[in-house]
Amino acid sequence: MDPTGVLRHEHELVCRTLAGADALAEAARATGRVDVTAARSFVEFSRGFTDGCHHMKEERLLFPLIGERDPRVKAGPVNAMLREHEGGRERIRRLAAALDAVDAGDAGAVAEVAENLSSYAALLRSHIAKENNVLFPMADGLLTEDDRRDLLEAFERVEEEETGPGEHERFEHIAEELGGDATCES
Repeated sequence: MDPTGVLRHEHELVCRTLAGADALAEAARATGRVDVTAARSFVEFSRGFTDGCHHMKEERLLFPLIGERDPRVKAGPVNAMLREHEGGRERIRRLAAALDAVDAGDAGAVAEVAENLSSYAALLRSHIAKENNVLFPMADGLLTEDDRRDLLEAFERVEEEETGPGEHERFEHIAEELGGDATCES
């Protein structure tokens, strides 16, 4: 598999959790209650896998390399993706704070939980479509065979040293629990 293929595969795992986020938001709106345990699992996945593993591979490895190969890609698409990564982080921070408020008995925070779940899912779906359909094809055209090999090796180091042994499998289990086999296309 090539580096963008690895990242696309990871996008599918993220999309499974987004289906779970949508379901949690819909249930919260319908019932006025939040499945806090499931929502906290979603936050854990988003912080640990989406941001801590996947975005790390993009931000530390792929984006700088393709930015070196073509500064126009860095100035446009890469910078746009970085802004969206930060927007996702902000929504997850707000979601976690709203979950704390729900735990503290603030019934009004349920709507905030639902809104942040929905807005994060919408942002990520749009973001993933841009990467899969625009940025990754650009990257594929810019990367040399040596770049591809080096990136794959660096991705493995992220999995081993940053994410940790067995964590990828644990995150796959969380994704299955939250969203089953859903995809971003559904």
